[in-house]
Amino acid sequence: MTPHCGATSAEAFLPRTVPVVGSKGTNHMDSEPVPITGNGARWSLRLFEGWQLRSDGTAVVVAYRERRLLSLLALQGERPRAHLAGLLWPDSDESRAHGNLRAAVWRVQHLLVGVLEESQGMMRLAPDVRVDVHELRDLAHRLASAALPDVEHALHVLHRGTLLPGWYDDWVLEEREQLHQLRLRALETLADRLLASGDVDGALQAAMGAVTIEPLRESAHRALIRVHLMDGNHVEAVRVYRAFRLRLSTELGISVSPQIVELVRPLQTSRPMHSRHPRQLRREI
Repeated sequence: MTPHCGATSAEAFLPRTVPVVGSKGTNHMDSEPVPITGNGARWSLRLFEGWQLRSDGTAVVVAYRERRLLSLLALQGERPRAHLAGLLWPDSDESRAHGNLRAAVWRVQHLLVGVLEESQGMMRLAPDVRVDVHELRDLAHRLASAALPDVEHALHVLHRGTLLPGWYDDWVLEEREQLHQLRLRALETLADRLLASGDVDGALQAAMGAVTIEPLRESAHRALIRVHLMDGNHVEAVRVYRAFRLRLSTELGISVSPQIVELVRPLQTSRPMHSRHPRQLRREI
């Protein structure tokens, strides 16, 4: 199944002088789309929170067929023509699929000069095209080994929305799930590393971001509980634990793991001896 090909909300507010790539006669100033030569142009492609291509900061309206081609190359990297044709037009016969691909490639190469490269039958986006998905992947990789990045920028990158919302091609769904999991692991890693460096506020934002994205993910809740414990907020730590335990039981009928129980277990003996209900916390844990 493929998404609706009509005008997107991004297209609706663009100036009418912006060229429409792959859509003959849509530009009100010319009967044909106007090529963007790319001489010194800085291209950026957004796939999170909706599709958008920009040239030097100016949004360019691109037809649906060409959008799909650029998106697939941005997500999967360099690929042969046969692979692209098969994924983009799985319900068409081989001849028609390759014809559609040739038309899409011609449009991009002639109207968005410098965005697409081809060598020995292999196609790819030009290396200097900035893609938000690549930024997320690079950040996640660096978090696993390199020095901590700028926290504000990292949180901004990791809090971007859904990949290509409204697109339901199989290859989009697979990439969406992979990036969803990558984002969650990166947020948890960032929370742990910031907590280890003493940045409790940053760690709290990262952990809460992971919990918000996936409310039933235990590793995200463990990260959030660790932040509250480090900050001395024992009540918040127990509240997060109890709410998560109840949600798992109610929605999935399963219990929390021993790992998360061990995080709050030490709080059983941390209450004053004169407490009116010395067994309450132990009973609820």
